[in-house]
Amino acid sequence: MNKRIFGLLILAGLALPIAANASAINPAYGFTSDNTLTGTNYTFGVVFTPTQNIWVDYLGYVNPPTSGMNANHSVAIFNSGGTNLTGTVTINNTDTLSNGFYYVSITPVELSAGQTYVLDGFSSTDDYGSITAAQVSTYGFVVNAPITIAGDNFAHSAFATTGTTSSTSTNYLGADFGYNTPEPSSFLLLGSGLVGLAGLIKRKFKA
Repeated sequence: MNKRIFGLLILAGLALPIAANASAINPAYGFTSDNTLTGTNYTFGVVFTPTQNIWVDYLGYVNPPTSGMNANHSVAIFNSGGTNLTGTVTINNTDTLSNGFYYVSITPVELSAGQTYVLDGFSSTDDYGSITAAQVSTYGFVVNAPITIAGDNFAHSAFATTGTTSSTSTNYLGADFGYNTPEPSSFLLLGSGLVGLAGLIKRKFKA
């Protein structure tokens, strides 16, 4: 076998596990239970800052443990200036359920270390979770992503960015996101390797 073709086969094989791992849902945070409250048409925001560059590849919304998800929920991530970085994703109970959240995959969006972002989710007519700072250990709230959560805020209104003014007294939980730390260059590496391999094989058979 041509040495160059053999090398590209190895390259593609090494890149495949990277791409497969990047497709897994790694939740930014999670909890084992919550203080479920009922309220309609609230937009809840979580204000956070990444401690290193991350790629957001899923947006999610909690499946209320008491009643389950019955409505559609808008979710998006905004920067500190209010610009929507991910587009508004609609999540419902036909999407992928994982660790108590329904998730929708999105085109990966890079969030930069040290910058402030707001993850907003719309409660619609479903219940939502509320955890105070004193209840964190009680409800098993765990942050998995390399982010610092400043607090949260909310607006009793249609879905829109809640801004970056935060309160640390209560965490209104609803939206979540999936993240990865490897850059999408892994996918580019895989793609370029396979394209190059296909071209070489085609030329080989033509010869």
